[in-house]
Amino acid sequence: MIVFSSAVAGSDRIKLEEKTLKLAKKNRKSIEIINLIDEMIKAANKTNPYINSKNLPNLDIENVRILKESALREIKSRIDKNPKIDYIIDGHMSFWWRGGPLGLINSKDMKLLNPDFFISVVNDPKTITNTLKSKKSWEDKNVEEYEIALWSESEIYTADLISNSVGKKNYIIGSLEDPMTLFELMYRKDKPKAYISFTIEHRKSGYEQLNSFIKNIKKYLIVFNPMAVDINAYKSAEENERLKQLIFNQTVRRDFHFIDQTDLTIVYLSDLVYSSGVDGERMHAHFTGKKVLLYFPFENYSPFTPYFVDNMYKDEKELLNEIRLMAKKYAEDQRSRR
Repeated sequence: MIVFSSAVAGSDRIKLEEKTLKLAKKNRKSIEIINLIDEMIKAANKTNPYINSKNLPNLDIENVRILKESALREIKSRIDKNPKIDYIIDGHMSFWWRGGPLGLINSKDMKLLNPDFFISVVNDPKTITNTLKSKKSWEDKNVEEYEIALWSESEIYTADLISNSVGKKNYIIGSLEDPMTLFELMYRKDKPKAYISFTIEHRKSGYEQLNSFIKNIKKYLIVFNPMAVDINAYKSAEENERLKQLIFNQTVRRDFHFIDQTDLTIVYLSDLVYSSGVDGERMHAHFTGKKVLLYFPFENYSPFTPYFVDNMYKDEKELLNEIRLMAKKYAEDQRSRR
């Protein structure tokens, strides 16, 4: 099993990956993380001891590509020699250098590495900017939040493009996601994947009920939670309309990507608080052919409420039972295809 993990610098993806490693050990699985940039620096240091993570992008682009290809061949050789270990390969699709993207990965590289799937780990621009300010390798660089947001967009777009070109999936994962999600993407092909859609403006009591529900459905589903990325990131950009609008648009595209990479969308409306986000998500899921299940424990509702869903449930236990049956059928279908 090989996973290619792409993210912008400072995204905190290593925390998610290390937690996944701990889960793997508990479940008697062996995972090794290999950092592509570190391997490129090792290759460069064979002839030039002064190359490091701070000045690597200063090299001529052809030299960068030669180092990348050398590093990838070394990684592939290492993987081939240890086939009983699973690997997460950390890398960037591009560097953000001097105000723009510097392409790094292409389809040829991925045909050599042949990952089983890709992940794009995402975080909010404000958190990433603060993280980079604390890193020594970034102490002489000034990258604005707007540039971080653009870089993140470039990483996801390129990862989608390359993964599609080699016939593999690219999953967006929030940096704060439960590591069980990544672990099960790697090892539980028998479980369907689901996106959980809900009103962000839940009351505290509603969140308690929601979190309990998410915990229960994880017994049967691989769940992607939009709260794994700071949904209030736009608030730090209130005085920067350009940045705020970019974060707004990225939030919508990210949540739609969550829906596109899953098998079903579960809409959880335990509080009667209007949400244009939930409306948009269930319509996107409906119009892209995804199964949509709605939890709505109220007597009165609009004709529009059930229109964009496959089934609506007033009782949470009834919905959980339906999910359990769906998961069982999905697992049976997966086994029959082997």
